[in-house]
Amino acid sequence: MEEPQEELNEDQVEGRATRYAYLRSDGTLDIVVGSLIAGLGGYAYQFLAGRSLGVEGFAAIGILLTAHFLSFVIVLMPIEQFVIRRLTLGARGWVVPVRAVALAASTAVAAGIVVAVSGDDYFAAFSSRQVFILFVLATVTVHFFFSVGRGYLAGYRRFRSYGYASAGASVLRLAIAIGVAIIAPSVTGFAWAHVLGPVVIVLWRPWKRSRNEPRVDVDDLGDTSEKGLLAGLVLAAAASQALLLAGPLVASRLGATTAQFSVVYATLLIARAPLTLGYNLIARILPSFTEMAVRGERRELRSWARGIAVASVLLSGVGALLGAVLGPLLVGVAFGSDFAPSPFIAAIAGAGVVLAAGGLFIGQVLVAKGQSLRLAIAWLFALIAAIGMVALPFDDPILHVVVAFAVGEVAALAALVAAALIHDSDETEISHGYLVMKRSLDIGGSMVALVLLFPVILIASIAVKRDSPGPAAFRQQRVGRDGELFWMVKLRTMVFDQDETVFKEHMAELRRANADDNEYTIKIENDPRITKVGAFLRKWSIDELPNFVNVLKGSMSLVGPRPLVVEEAELIGLDNPRFTVKPGVTGLAQIHGRDSIALSARTEWDDRYVETCSTRVDLEIMFATIGAVFATPGRQDAEE
Repeated sequence: MEEPQEELNEDQVEGRATRYAYLRSDGTLDIVVGSLIAGLGGYAYQFLAGRSLGVEGFAAIGILLTAHFLSFVIVLMPIEQFVIRRLTLGARGWVVPVRAVALAASTAVAAGIVVAVSGDDYFAAFSSRQVFILFVLATVTVHFFFSVGRGYLAGYRRFRSYGYASAGASVLRLAIAIGVAIIAPSVTGFAWAHVLGPVVIVLWRPWKRSRNEPRVDVDDLGDTSEKGLLAGLVLAAAASQALLLAGPLVASRLGATTAQFSVVYATLLIARAPLTLGYNLIARILPSFTEMAVRGERRELRSWARGIAVASVLLSGVGALLGAVLGPLLVGVAFGSDFAPSPFIAAIAGAGVVLAAGGLFIGQVLVAKGQSLRLAIAWLFALIAAIGMVALPFDDPILHVVVAFAVGEVAALAALVAAALIHDSDETEISHGYLVMKRSLDIGGSMVALVLLFPVILIASIAVKRDSPGPAAFRQQRVGRDGELFWMVKLRTMVFDQDETVFKEHMAELRRANADDNEYTIKIENDPRITKVGAFLRKWSIDELPNFVNVLKGSMSLVGPRPLVVEEAELIGLDNPRFTVKPGVTGLAQIHGRDSIALSARTEWDDRYVETCSTRVDLEIMFATIGAVFATPGRQDAEE
C-alpha cells in the first residue's frame, strides 16, 4: 500500500554506482536468462539438424541426443547436485567421489552398448558402428565434466558464471551446427557440434573459488546424510524421468497408431521444455537449502515445501490454460500441423509440467537434508500411480498417456510434500503452527503473485523508464521485525535524486502532529517529486508489487504492518508492538484508509493486528486488500 516517502538520496543510502547493483549481483537472473538461452539453443540445434539432414539422416542424431538426455538427467545431474551439496558443506579440492566417476563411466559404457545393438540403419551416415559408439562415449564423458564444472560454479556460489556457462555451451553447439549446415551438412558434423559445445565451460574456470565463500563449514562430510545419497538421487531421477520419457512407448503398447505416437512424442517434448529452466535453477536453490538444513532450520525448509506446493497447485491452472491456448500452436509450428494435439490434451500436459516443476523444487529440500531415500520412495510412488492409471480402460491412447502423466505428477507432489514435512530428530527449532503456516502462505503466495503479475511489473518498469530519467526500481532501508533494517524493493515513482526538502518538512509536521495528537495524514499532498507515471502507480499500488521479492526472501510477510522508514519508526518508538512481527505488503491499516489516515491511527490498527493475528485474520486482510485498492480513500473514510 502507499507510503508517505520513498527514496533516500545518494548520501543517505550509497553511491549511484552501487545503489542498484543488488538487482544483478545475486546471479539468479543470470541463471534464468542462461537457461532460457540454453533451452532455445538446444531446440534450435535439433530443428536445424532435422531440416538439414532430413528424416533418415536425423535418426542417428536422434539416437545420440536420446542417449545424452537419459544419461544427463538420470545420472549426470544427480552428480552435479552431489557436488553442489558437498561444496556448500565446506569441502574443497576434488569433491567427486570414486563411485560417482565409476557411475558416469558405467553410464557411458551402457549407452555405448545400447547404441551398439541398435539397427544398422542408424549407422549408415557414419563410417562405421565403432565411430558412432565413440561419439556416444564422448558425449557422455564431456557432459560429465560439464556437470561437475557447473556443480563447482554453483557450490562456490558463482551463479552468474553458472548461467553464462549453460548458455555458452548451447550457443557454441548451435554456432558449430550452423557452420556445418552452411558448409557441408553431415551427421558427423552435427555430432561433433553436440560433443564440443560443453567444452566452453573451461572459459569460466569452475575450479576457481568465489570471493563470496560458503557460509557453512562442516568438518566431517562422511556423516549419515551422505550414505546412499548419490544412489537415491539417481533412482529418484530415473523414476521422475520415466513419467515424461515413457509416454510415447506406453502409447505404442496401448495400440497407438504411428500418427498418435508422433503426437504424444511432440506434445511431451514441447511440454517439458520449461523444465530445462527448472533443472538449472536447482543450482541456485540447493546451496541455500543445504545451509538451512545444516543450521537446523528445518521449520523454514518445511515452509518452503508447503509454499512451493501451494504455488504449484495454483499455477497448474495457469499452465493448463496456457497449454490449451498455446500448446497446439507451438507443436504445430515446431513439427507441423499433423503433430498438434487437441487443446484438452495440451491443457493436461501443461498442468502436469507445472506440477512436475513444483515436485522438482520440493525434492531439493530432501536433497539438502540428505534424505535421498525419501526422495526415491516419493518418485517411485508417483511412478506406481501412473502405472495404475495405464491399467484403466481408455479408448484414446493419447488421452490415456497424458492423464497417466498428470496423475503421476500429482502423486509425486503429494508424496514429496509429505516426505519433506516429516519431523526430523535433529531439528533445532520448535514448530509453531501459525508461524509455519504464515511462512508457507508467504512463499506460495509471493511465488504465485510474481508469476501472475510479472507482465504488469514489466510494463510498469518500462513506463517508469520512459517517463523520467533513472532506474525503474529502487531499494530503500526500512525497519523490520525487532527493529532490524532491511532493503525494501519498489518501483520508482519519484524523480531520481530528488530534493529532500519536502520530506524533511513533512517529517517535521508529522512530529508536531504526533505530539499534538493531530490528524495530519501520512500522505504528502501534491508532492512535487512524484512523476506522472508514478502517480498512477501509487494510485493502484502497482509500485508495491516488487515487495513480493522481499516476502519470498523472508524480510517481509504478505500481511503485517507496513514497513516504516527510520524517521517514522523513531516517532512511534522501536518498543512498539508492531515491531514484534514481520512487516507486510498489506495490513489492517491499509484496508482501513491506506495512506489517508494519521500516523497515530495507523499505529492503532497495527497494534490491533499484533493482538489478533491468526491465519483467518491474514486471509481476511488479503481478500479485503483487493477492495481497498479499488476503493477511493474518501469512500473508505466515510465508511469508518
